[in-house]
Amino acid sequence: MEWIKSIAELISSLAWPVTALILAILFRRDIRQRLKALKELKYPGGSITMQEVELLQASVEQNQPRRIETDTPEQPSLPFSDPKLAIAQGRIDVERELFRLSWRALGQSEVTNWRTTRHIDGLERADVITSHFAQNLRSFIDVANRVIHGTDVSPHLMARTASIAVDLLSTLRYKRLVYEAQRDFEGHGLWHMRERKSKEQHLYYIMSVVASQIAEYGYEYDVYREAVDMFNARQRSDTPAAPGGELPVLTLDQFVQALEWREKELKRLRNDLRTAKWDEYDKANRWTWPSEWGDLRWSTSILRERVSQFSVEQELMQTAAALERHRTRARGRQ
Repeated sequence: MEWIKSIAELISSLAWPVTALILAILFRRDIRQRLKALKELKYPGGSITMQEVELLQASVEQNQPRRIETDTPEQPSLPFSDPKLAIAQGRIDVERELFRLSWRALGQSEVTNWRTTRHIDGLERADVITSHFAQNLRSFIDVANRVIHGTDVSPHLMARTASIAVDLLSTLRYKRLVYEAQRDFEGHGLWHMRERKSKEQHLYYIMSVVASQIAEYGYEYDVYREAVDMFNARQRSDTPAAPGGELPVLTLDQFVQALEWREKELKRLRNDLRTAKWDEYDKANRWTWPSEWGDLRWSTSILRERVSQFSVEQELMQTAAALERHRTRARGRQ
């Protein structure tokens, strides 16, 4: 075609005609409105008509990637995922967290026979979850059941339900971790050893326990802090949960310091495992505390499960991520 030949000649000529071509494409509507008599753009060595510009623009648009259509402006469709599967998995995860939270917070062995709605009702009555959150859980379970059983549900509602499941799950997990931490404070004698020589050394002792136990609390200061506050409130009541009184509360900076020591010990263990024989793993897998903390008179295994390079790397990754979050937060408070 003649217009293709003309474009090829443009590209092979001076740079400024190419600029003229681009301007003609971008402002072709203004050119038509203001200079309707313009039919052809001439330049040294050739020319191009407005008809040829339109053909070139149509060719460019035809080869652009197709835009993804959306159901609504707020909720774009997910072409590479199935919201039904996401909702089904979300319901399984939510029900699992509900059971684990009931088991810890309500302390009733018969929760194993409860239906999902009874878990929600029991947690709401015990003020473990708010009424608003309980209603959101009921709505999610209702929609999830309708989707799974094949009831007609709009794509928009399915997309919203799948996204809400993430928020519900994270809140339930947070609550469960808090109650598990509180239970650990009540039942684990490690928190209540009192043979410390001074208040300062006792604080270091608590930091060492936090460094060893923090994986149980999702590496989160808020989980630790809320659980300690709940435990201490119980200790101040007429029915204390454990002998020995209240626990000292670490500041965010002290929590970061405990995490830093955890990271240092994990790095040391990683290096030791590279050269240690298998019968030396247990010795390498023991906490050693900073000399400035004094003689804390205790130690235990760093890794609770199988001792391996993979386990060390996994714990190190999670500890480093927690350190990054909490250091940033500590700097923001300064």
